[in-house]
Amino acid sequence: MKKRLSGKRTAQAVTLLCLVCVLLAAAYRYQEWDTDPLPPPRDADGYYLLSTKEDFRWFISRDRDPYTNVRLANDLILNDTEGWENWADTPPEHSYGAIPSYHGHFDGNGHALEGYYTSYGKWLAFLFTVLEEDARVTDLTIRNSLFQTTYEDCVYEDEGGKTDVVTASALCFANYGVIENCEVQAKVTGAWDAGGIAGINYGQMTNCRFTGTVDAGTDHSTEAPEHTFTRKSLFAGGICRSNQGVIRNCVNEGTVRLDAISETFYVYDFAAGGISGRQLEEGRIEDCCNKGDVTGMELAGGIVGASWGRIYKCRNSGKVHIEQGERDYVETLISAGICASNGGIVDTCINTGAVTVSQKYLSFRSPIYGVACNTVNPNKGLIENSFYLEEKAVQVYPQRGVRKLKTSELSEFSAYISGEKRLEKTDFADFLCFVPYDPETHKNDSDYVRLGFGPPKDVVYETAPGDTLWEIAKRYYGDGRYYGNLVWKNPGLEEGPLLPGMKLTVPHRDLAAVRRYDEEGFGYAYCRLPSGENCPTRYVLSKPMNWYYGTMQFAADIGLDTLWPKTPDAAESEDIRIFYRVDANPDGDFFEGRWPEVQERIKKSAAAYWGDSVDTFEFDHYTLDHGENLYCYSFVVYRKDEKLVCQTAYRLCENMLVELIGVQPLKPHERIGESHDVLLRVPYMAAFADTNVKMEEPGFDPETFYGRENWDFPQIHNPFAVALAYDQDAECSPYMLFTGAQ
Repeated sequence: MKKRLSGKRTAQAVTLLCLVCVLLAAAYRYQEWDTDPLPPPRDADGYYLLSTKEDFRWFISRDRDPYTNVRLANDLILNDTEGWENWADTPPEHSYGAIPSYHGHFDGNGHALEGYYTSYGKWLAFLFTVLEEDARVTDLTIRNSLFQTTYEDCVYEDEGGKTDVVTASALCFANYGVIENCEVQAKVTGAWDAGGIAGINYGQMTNCRFTGTVDAGTDHSTEAPEHTFTRKSLFAGGICRSNQGVIRNCVNEGTVRLDAISETFYVYDFAAGGISGRQLEEGRIEDCCNKGDVTGMELAGGIVGASWGRIYKCRNSGKVHIEQGERDYVETLISAGICASNGGIVDTCINTGAVTVSQKYLSFRSPIYGVACNTVNPNKGLIENSFYLEEKAVQVYPQRGVRKLKTSELSEFSAYISGEKRLEKTDFADFLCFVPYDPETHKNDSDYVRLGFGPPKDVVYETAPGDTLWEIAKRYYGDGRYYGNLVWKNPGLEEGPLLPGMKLTVPHRDLAAVRRYDEEGFGYAYCRLPSGENCPTRYVLSKPMNWYYGTMQFAADIGLDTLWPKTPDAAESEDIRIFYRVDANPDGDFFEGRWPEVQERIKKSAAAYWGDSVDTFEFDHYTLDHGENLYCYSFVVYRKDEKLVCQTAYRLCENMLVELIGVQPLKPHERIGESHDVLLRVPYMAAFADTNVKMEEPGFDPETFYGRENWDFPQIHNPFAVALAYDQDAECSPYMLFTGAQ
């Protein structure tokens, strides 16, 4: 016999099952029958044939051997089922007790138990308490039945002294055996947790279906007892509450809802899933399908709410929705087509259902994912060969291993969805640069930001004596190094010299920044909670998942937060630092129309701080679709034992100021090239900054900024002073989110 659990989980399970058995025994003592039930006849296989309500009463009686094998001879109508949904208020005529521990084979034989209702104050509302490792329940249907727990009848104190409530489920509380070809059409209502068919699955569940309703977290009024702690997590799932075994080829067509319990109980993790609310590392869910709607408060997934195990070849077509509750503390909101919090593997899955969030305030994440969210468990969650319909899920950041599809493309990718073919790493080209933009191809595509470069439209320029291609390019593109655009548009320049009176076409260029894979949001605006506290609500910048954000302690850090790689392989150099600020901006775009003048004043400031130790200036100016400007410039400074490659970028809007200063140290002998990570990443990050958020009040006083002398722009930091004060060995402190994302 295989080992069920280990360590702490063993102790928890033993304690809970002992408590369950004691309470069931007490319940049996108070259950009275008119007469002692007699054993029914057996068939040729030695199975007892259950054909009447009296036979079923014999089966659940305390005197029956728990190894008994039984088989339904026909459908058993245990109660008149008219109005069965209201049995919580108006109980039916007959009631039945749960079976504490079962080792045998319950063969439904294709028949149904109809009208099941438990008797003793709704305590432990399921047919079996524990299906042991040698137990089997097969070919059984349960329909028109109510399974319910209440805080009053089902509360207990676990071995750690924490308040908990027994899970509501239909077939069993815990399964260590085999449940196969079973269907439940019932109403399952849990004061706290709930699972449609099982509470916790440690064994196997195969070819099962749930078609009823699962409502969890329904206790909204009970006051928490004094001097007690509470279990911090609640889960709800259509097939089971929690999976530590194998669930294969199961379907949920029912509605799963997980609400907040009474606010006097401090529960802060809620996860709901179409198949399972939670899945631990040893769990596997394969070839399963959710067609029902899933609604939660924090984490909701079409297949699983939170998983550390394997999800393979699963499909969701139901609606997944997060309805944010009235909470007065920070919480994570994630709605996902397959898994809201993935710390395991999601492989060959597809979501075609709508994924939505009703967000009043207070979220630390981009809350919608087409397939799964890995950011709560960084460097652990993996997604491979998976897909979602872009019309159904507005996912902000692309993910490696995930392809968004249009409905018209589903048939084209059917071989990938079935597992016959797989998306490879080469299918996810990932690069940092601005590329030529095709408006017809990329129109309204959130993975692109369009950047206009050069004159607003093509212009014809007549050359004058002394003109050079470098000077003409500098006039129209901001830097002479872009003279190649003139040669590209005027092929005759390759055949002869530039002469006065020549008419040249100076082309407008459309470029695009392409959204990177595996990013997450950071930087935020603020809103006010009911408590009066100001809390962040929305990201305005993005970063790679494997980068930290926080602070760096050095002389020029006032008003600047910091980004840096978490691991050496997270960037070209682990010594890269990107300093950033998002703030209110009462002055609007104070560079507009002055960019050539601004360039000269920037160079003048550089000379004041670095003299001849700064060079290689490159300036860029781009125009975004809505008329915003993106200003960038880079330079190199030479220090005693190293040189710093620096890149700056600004978005100066009426409602927001975004500034970024990137620093990448190089050894003196290292060659400076255009491909350095910091040169590419800073303009990219600025291009994708979301400046739609209204910043009401400045977070920093520019009077406190370091290096205000010999710097003509007091609204922003002096990058030359920052480079002068920069200390590569200064301490970095990451911000720790409540989700543990760092």
